Amino acid sequence: MRKRTRATRRQVLRSLTAGTAIISIPRVVTAATSFNWKRFAGTRVRFLLDTHPWSTDLVPKVLPKFEDLTGIKVAWEVYPEDQFRQKLTLDLRSDPESVDGYMSLTSWDGEAFWAAGWYEPIAKYLGSTNLTNPGFDVQDFFPNALKIATLHGTLIGIPLYPEVQLLYYDKEQFAKHGVAVPNTIKEFMAAAGTLYDKRSDFAGYVSRGEGLQAVYTIAPFLFAEGGRWLDAKGRPLLDSEAFVKALEVYGGTLHKYGPPGIVGMQWSEAVIVFAQGQSAMMTESSNFVSTLEDPSKSKLAGKVGYAMLPSGPAGRHSTLISWALSINAKSRHKEAAWYLIQWLTSKDRELEMAKQKIPVARQSVWNGPDFQKLMPKGWLDSFVKELPGAAVNQANPLVAPVPEVRDAIGRAIVSVIEGGNAAPAARRAQREVLKILKMT
Repeated sequence: MRKRTRATRRQVLRSLTAGTAIISIPRVVTAATSFNWKRFAGTRVRFLLDTHPWSTDLVPKVLPKFEDLTGIKVAWEVYPEDQFRQKLTLDLRSDPESVDGYMSLTSWDGEAFWAAGWYEPIAKYLGSTNLTNPGFDVQDFFPNALKIATLHGTLIGIPLYPEVQLLYYDKEQFAKHGVAVPNTIKEFMAAAGTLYDKRSDFAGYVSRGEGLQAVYTIAPFLFAEGGRWLDAKGRPLLDSEAFVKALEVYGGTLHKYGPPGIVGMQWSEAVIVFAQGQSAMMTESSNFVSTLEDPSKSKLAGKVGYAMLPSGPAGRHSTLISWALSINAKSRHKEAAWYLIQWLTSKDRELEMAKQKIPVARQSVWNGPDFQKLMPKGWLDSFVKELPGAAVNQANPLVAPVPEVRDAIGRAIVSVIEGGNAAPAARRAQREVLKILKMT
């Protein structure tokens, strides 16, 4: 058992560092005197954040510690994902100085935020002994997590957690019906059909049915079919045979075996459906392990199975993304915002994340005994196995108008979930995305 644990740790380290360009990040020299946490006492910082177990459950409980330590007051505003994106963009445009920091997903808003000049480069803070606690140790973060938080060679935030997609399944339902955990897409669709029960509204499979969000969860099916979002010249490939097949697999399975009300269902609702024991399977972000293993939120706590995503003709390829905490370049309180970011992503805070079963981006915490013992073994094993083939920052096409492009792709997904034909839906998406990219 001890040998297997060491091997797992080595696998994670290799997978999160393999093929990673080295990012030049200043090392902080340990200062002889203690760090001055009170330097910006009396300052008020405002952060806008997406709803997540980390932002809603963990951070609000520890913020008073930060305020006592620093004298900095924090306005911590958390919104559901769609509302968060709309409000963040609106505030950054209309009243940019009102936002000091925010959660950023570079696969979504990276290119647009970079072009707008809303990212404050982080390197200068890391290189300052006056602004960065010498114990912060940025080199402790997985290099691939830092790579995800890097645009055009510039670190634009501190990564919160590496995130792949996994297949979650109800172990009791699988055992009851004698169904094997699916390894291939064909087996996955068959299992969904076998476990589906229309009379009781028990779903064989649940995932995102809201088009904009479903682009993320359909991506691994596209890659498994051998497809890509864009060609080498940045032209969309949505009229490809691979995307049509992905629509048929993802949208078709949800149409036939999904829960009532699947159209328009966002990740938060899909997770609730699975957690309440109303679906046999779900493909979703690896981050939701903390919710699913919490008895106060999940009827399946202790009964969840974890597996790799189903394999297609081109193998299996999850997405690999990470939210980051960024500083608004227009903020009047950048240094105070950096104080909060470095404190929230410190080794101590990440250890608290680990104890809450929230995935972490620091190597020392991931490989530490708390995280390894607390996280379900099936989750750890599946996460590690997904990493080598994962597509970095490919949750959607990497273009500037991500919301518009995702919306166009999402309409194709919803069309198939509603029972429409995949091929014409794919062609419409191709035409719409080409038009959007020409306009921008």
